[in-house]
Amino acid sequence: MDLSFNGPDSTSASSPYIFWCDSNFDRWDNDSIFHMPEQDDQQIAFSPVAPSTITPDCNYSNVLANGYAYRAIPCTRDLEDFARLWVCGLTTNLLTLMPTNSTITLSWGDVGNPNSANPTIDLFQAADADGGIGYQTNETVAVTQTNALQSRYVGRLGPGQSIQLNPSSGWAGNHFIWCGVNNGSGGLTLTIADGSGNTLAQTTSYIQIVDIKQLYERWTVGDQPSVAPLTHAILTTEGLSAGESAFEYTPPTDTSTPYILLVHGYNMKPWEKDRYAETAYKRLYWEGYHGRFGMFSWPTAQNAVQFGASESQAWLSAQGLLNKLKDLNAEYPGHVYLAAHSLGNVVAGEALGLAGSTPVVNTYVAMQGAVASHAYDPSTAAYNLGVFYDGAPDCYAHYWTAGAPCYFNATAGAGTYVNFFNTNDWALANAWLVFQNAKPSLSPSYSYTAGTGAYYKNFGITELFFPGDRYDLFANFIQAPCYALGMQPNVGGKFATARQVELDIPPYNFSTQHIYHSGEFRSDNPQRWQFWNQLLVQMRLK
Repeated sequence: MDLSFNGPDSTSASSPYIFWCDSNFDRWDNDSIFHMPEQDDQQIAFSPVAPSTITPDCNYSNVLANGYAYRAIPCTRDLEDFARLWVCGLTTNLLTLMPTNSTITLSWGDVGNPNSANPTIDLFQAADADGGIGYQTNETVAVTQTNALQSRYVGRLGPGQSIQLNPSSGWAGNHFIWCGVNNGSGGLTLTIADGSGNTLAQTTSYIQIVDIKQLYERWTVGDQPSVAPLTHAILTTEGLSAGESAFEYTPPTDTSTPYILLVHGYNMKPWEKDRYAETAYKRLYWEGYHGRFGMFSWPTAQNAVQFGASESQAWLSAQGLLNKLKDLNAEYPGHVYLAAHSLGNVVAGEALGLAGSTPVVNTYVAMQGAVASHAYDPSTAAYNLGVFYDGAPDCYAHYWTAGAPCYFNATAGAGTYVNFFNTNDWALANAWLVFQNAKPSLSPSYSYTAGTGAYYKNFGITELFFPGDRYDLFANFIQAPCYALGMQPNVGGKFATARQVELDIPPYNFSTQHIYHSGEFRSDNPQRWQFWNQLLVQMRLK
């Protein structure tokens, strides 16, 4: 008889099963542009029982028609925050042989410092009959798991409390899922006792529940859109309690340990950057990735209209990313993997270009990249700028003189380049192209003189030149007469067309709505696990 978790050995206090607390806000919401209902991890949310009280998922309760409140799982997305618990060795035959009035209970033992640890979990019956992970991969099972009548709430367990698994209503079963309610560590103890309270059998497995921000590294070169990015990334304490230190990994003892670094996209507040990183961490975990993970934060604008300023910050943030990639590659030689989303691919692409001829990344995955496809492959489809064309040459396709190779022609910072694209991506097919059309008129202080080929800012006072002013030129002057990397199939150059991943076809089914531009971070895991599985496959980590 023992207790088993879906993770490494947890039979001693020195090697507990570590899992994150379910302290976020997974709810149904309407997308801000299309107003399409979708599940997201919000900044704050409430529950039907307390509609004016901020309520994290671990305390979510619903109300029946008769006014009875019951603990519930708010939506299938929240299941990412539940781990499995098996009670092994208790069979139907064994249960019938136990003495009359015997009890089977769960309780906490060997809890850490009571002044700083209060491990608490909520337990639900598993919808998977075999205790499997269908609740993470199958939408039907996930819906069943959130149905309080089909997968009942067993109870809350904190220090000094116990849950009886064989109450008068019947044996609760061998398979459960649980979420963390309070952080802390301790031994979860299963005890079988006879009717007189004498212990017949007992086993203990150890759990440590932590804030998810203490499970991966969060690097930043700044979050203020109006402040130039740092050239060397630092650890951020954003979102942590006062006095709490930022998490940092100890040096790896195994030189083959992989490290995935995620670069976020455009128009994101600091809390949203964390939510995307947390979602990526969780979904990679459920795909079996137990390597190391980090987020790289850069100072994007926090509204949808300041694209030019954000693109400038993206180019300028590349040096800080490159320096961090160099540091990581020194610690994880040949095992650093880079994934960038949307405008984060300007940061990532330029960092890998600045790396010169020495790779600092094993594999780079561009996810819905908001960067000109001509910068990698001039042969990709052209986009007709029409009346918006200002006469400036396509310096992405030919940098920066006529007939020259494309801008990223010489990039060699990654061993392998992989393009995840959606030909129907709303943000890239609409917003990104609109911003390209608007250059250089995004700011009235910028102008291009077609006759002389001169670029000016500050209302004609300051002339800009390639290559020294290229970041300012790309962000504010140079239109892209092509489609974005993230909606363009068959991009060659550094990208391998044989390893491209099209997201608007099964099994991913990313559609035309705005939400699908960041679809991998939205919805629930049963509908998105195949994206993250493919990410690991393309990185050759699975």
